[in-house]
Amino acid sequence: MGYMDVSNDIRVEDADGVMLKLCLNVEIYFRNAWRTDVREAVLAVFNEYREYFGQEFKWTTNPNTGRWKSLKKTPYPYPDEWLLDVPQDEQWEFVFHGGDKKTDASDVDVGAYGEWIHEGNEAPASDDNSLSFIKMNFPMDFFVDRDEKLPSIFGRWCSMLMADQAYAGFGLALSHGYETRVDPLVYQLAQRFPGLNVGSETTHSLRLLTRTKTPNWLTAICEPYVSQLGGGTVLQAALPDGWVSPYDGGVIIQAGPKPLLGDREQGLDVAPYRQAARVLRSIRSTDHSGIAMGRVDGQTVFHTQEYREWLSRFDGEPEVSHD
Repeated sequence: MGYMDVSNDIRVEDADGVMLKLCLNVEIYFRNAWRTDVREAVLAVFNEYREYFGQEFKWTTNPNTGRWKSLKKTPYPYPDEWLLDVPQDEQWEFVFHGGDKKTDASDVDVGAYGEWIHEGNEAPASDDNSLSFIKMNFPMDFFVDRDEKLPSIFGRWCSMLMADQAYAGFGLALSHGYETRVDPLVYQLAQRFPGLNVGSETTHSLRLLTRTKTPNWLTAICEPYVSQLGGGTVLQAALPDGWVSPYDGGVIIQAGPKPLLGDREQGLDVAPYRQAARVLRSIRSTDHSGIAMGRVDGQTVFHTQEYREWLSRFDGEPEVSHD
């Protein structure tokens, strides 16, 4: 299996295709996916992403069966054509990506999952039932020559979806189908690069109902979390000027001017992320059950304790120099 790591270019490919590659990603958790207005917001976010990358979409899944469908061969319905018709008591999901093979990891990839109606699940940061999510990848160089940068897009999408919590920064595009091969690599990369956003959206939708992950470059938290931290004024006083901005439903914390990857092997820390993590520590998950990813040397990786350790990686003093 080939491995390349040059100037933050991480890519893993073998005879079966692209297994993994570094990208920028956006991960938004929200509630009430059964409601028409929320589904309309999901469509609006999806269609903005489609404006950027629709010509590069090559694969999607049948929303009823989950089977892959090639967009290169015949037209296939987009969520606009069916999402609003899904009954309120049914879940929904979709995925579109730009890999050459249906299993390829792609930095053009959008996936979403919506929960069905549950009594009492409207309140943000509550322990009623579970969260819904949408996650989108972006190529590493996508924003280099664009007037609108990722923080602006992130803030708009969080407002549209009234995000419960959301994250954006460096992440990994992963294979659709070779997870057992990829998961140990994700674990190893997560140990080396502390700035990577690592997780499992389906697991988090159940395990992060009243707690958050550790911050990424951009972190959105809804108003109940802001209140738990003492309010927006307290947050602004605790963080550098310009780090805290509002969205419809909460605040966004931007940990410095650019996303950081860090590298424990090279002695590169992610000091701004640590600073944000100190302020957000009291709302971070401490009882996560893990994301149960693959095996390394016969042992399950990111089991309960290991993932809790990953979530706490910004606690305490930095392990490496800031130089």
